[in-house]
Amino acid sequence: MDPPLSQLVVNARMHIDQIQIGYRYRKDLGDLRTLADSIAEVGLLHPVVVTPEGRLIAGQRRLEACRMAGWTEIPVTIVDLYQAARGEAHENFVRKDLLPSEIVALKRAIEPLERREARERQGHKADLCHPATVAEGQGSVPGDTRDKIARYLGVGRTTIERAEAVIDAAEEEPEEYGYLVEQMDRSGKVAGAFRRLEVLRQAKELNATPPELPTGPFQVIVADPPWRYQSGNGLPYPTMDIEEIKAMPVAEIADDNAILWLWTTNAHLRVAFDVVEAWGFEYRTLLTWVKDRMGTGEWLRGQTEHCMLAIRGKPVFLHGNHATILEAARREHSRKPEEFYALVEQTSPGGKVELFCRQERAGWVGFGNQPMMFPNEGLNAARMKFAISSPGVPEPLND
Repeated sequence: MDPPLSQLVVNARMHIDQIQIGYRYRKDLGDLRTLADSIAEVGLLHPVVVTPEGRLIAGQRRLEACRMAGWTEIPVTIVDLYQAARGEAHENFVRKDLLPSEIVALKRAIEPLERREARERQGHKADLCHPATVAEGQGSVPGDTRDKIARYLGVGRTTIERAEAVIDAAEEEPEEYGYLVEQMDRSGKVAGAFRRLEVLRQAKELNATPPELPTGPFQVIVADPPWRYQSGNGLPYPTMDIEEIKAMPVAEIADDNAILWLWTTNAHLRVAFDVVEAWGFEYRTLLTWVKDRMGTGEWLRGQTEHCMLAIRGKPVFLHGNHATILEAARREHSRKPEEFYALVEQTSPGGKVELFCRQERAGWVGFGNQPMMFPNEGLNAARMKFAISSPGVPEPLND
């Protein structure tokens, strides 16, 4: 029989000197004075988490800040780890008061106990089962343990793994990633902190070994720059500011007679003209992608993106009855419609390169740090959609 919840989790007060800090806790606790002043003003919003014996599980900074503020007693959440390791059926665990970092701390504390319980259970089965059956069962113990802990804590296993990845990074490189744990705890949004961690790591890798543009010359260049927004970077990839984009040596890989298809957002439409000029091209017209559903937006909710068509010299362009509107379904973030690539292939002959590509394409040269993000599918259907377009006769695009 599972123990009652009251035996698993108790909210109480404990004398601050009774709380024991294990060896694995960090020594550099950062600026405690600000935290101590906040606690003195508004109180301790999140109790520290301890075992019944007073061993600290989570909340070392809060504990030391309370000590600095002169407290002798402190609110605590008491968790019996041995009971918790067996408590997978308890769906009403008081998880609402636990921060993501505390959930990770509990997971780390419970996991070795549950593993030991699992080994003991396997040992008991060894007396009753064929050895091959026991060996087969032992292979699934780690996954079962993590799933059981996730169920007990009332959080998805993926959420715990992501929160722990953020904390691992902060422990390994506190100056670079330490603030992510504070943001994660403050907002309670694990996915956002994990996504930011991935972006920062990608940016760090790119800065360490910046990739070089492919050698040309190319008659057709498609570019979808990672525009940076003033509101911050909540995007799942590293971004670039306008000056960085303008400084790219695109002119060096372009043929003397070339076409540029430059994707831009509503927010960056004006500065995209500066990019076109910096890359050595002249603006000619604008293609607008009208999506089948709305996205987000500060003033109006976005349902369009734009692609500038610009030229250098006198490139060959296969005129047809193509319009400046492209109606196509919205897919994953930043993924452009296959109908666009079919349009480019029908109108713009010559060697093709896609800058910041996220999908490999036959006959194209790709440049980007996520060239296999999306599967290569759907192009045939897109070509069929544009089959009715009359290609016309090749002629210079100079109007």
